[in-house]
Amino acid sequence: MRYTFRSPGRINLIGEHTDYNGGYVFPAAIDRYTYLTFEDSDKFEVYAKHFDQRVGFSLDESGVEVEWVNYVKGAVLYVARAMGREIEPLSITIDGDLPLGAGLSSSASLLVGVMYGVSVVRGAGLSRREIAKLAHEVENDFVGVNCGVMDQLAVAMGKKDAFMLIDTLRGSIEYIKTDHFPVITVVDSGVRHRLLSGGYNDRRFECKEAERIVGVPFREMTLEIIGAKRGGLGEVLYRRARHVIEENERVLRAVETIRARNWRELGSLLYASHDSLKNLFEVSIPEIDYIVDLLKCIEHVYGARIMGGGFGGSVLVISEKVLDEELVWLKGKYMDRFGIELHGYSVGISDGVKEIKQI
Repeated sequence: MRYTFRSPGRINLIGEHTDYNGGYVFPAAIDRYTYLTFEDSDKFEVYAKHFDQRVGFSLDESGVEVEWVNYVKGAVLYVARAMGREIEPLSITIDGDLPLGAGLSSSASLLVGVMYGVSVVRGAGLSRREIAKLAHEVENDFVGVNCGVMDQLAVAMGKKDAFMLIDTLRGSIEYIKTDHFPVITVVDSGVRHRLLSGGYNDRRFECKEAERIVGVPFREMTLEIIGAKRGGLGEVLYRRARHVIEENERVLRAVETIRARNWRELGSLLYASHDSLKNLFEVSIPEIDYIVDLLKCIEHVYGARIMGGGFGGSVLVISEKVLDEELVWLKGKYMDRFGIELHGYSVGISDGVKEIKQI
């Protein structure tokens, strides 16, 4: 038998670097996908069309030299652990239209897709929430990226035409419908982020240090509390803590503006989020800042911000109408400034991972 699954990428409307701090996030699965085909085999192997690489692997505890293969190996290994028995080998083929390193969570899409597929094909019977939890553990413990659980939850449990208000402290999810929502555009800077080699893990460490010095978790912190501890925190940790506190507030305000269909105010929250990620959390880059500044010049753009872990990737834009001529203008200005080709495309809100074919 041959089984094919599609696993979406995700956007996060607002709430960046709050998920691993027990905060609020507001993601959704999108209609850009990783496609995974599973077939019985006499050995475990994976072929990625994007890299034109075929790599065999065993289910031991060691990593492999080809970095992307560790996501696949870790996913299969952790499902086997959850099943409590050996699983028969599979040949896995990876394809799709989800850009890599663009801040759309291609890693979580791959992890969740492989885990969901193995669970279905080999009869593990894992729930979507269990798969999200295991995928999070793989990325943290096997791959070595200390990400939060937002991406995996969005990919595993997303629903068409709905954002997910996730309270990462309590694990609760509330689906917020996207009726009459503005056009969503992703503007890819062409600068690829690498969370393993970038400053992502540094930011996690800084946030933990801020919690240790302040003496309470982030959900109990206020601006007044960290203001009183500013001397002990130092300016860098103070800025990190202030971003997390204010970003949590912006997420909750964003939900209110969506329910009121106040798109201008929602856009202002996105711009404020970007400014905070640039100046307080310091994960933006000049190329991204330039794109956001240009978007502010377009009247029917409500708001924009850097999206994802930072240090490259994409800008999320909400606007009154589809950006066609505007993207052509942006591409020209960006090429003149940085010599990099910019890509932009509208996205819709999708269901989470699902099986699409059996042959």
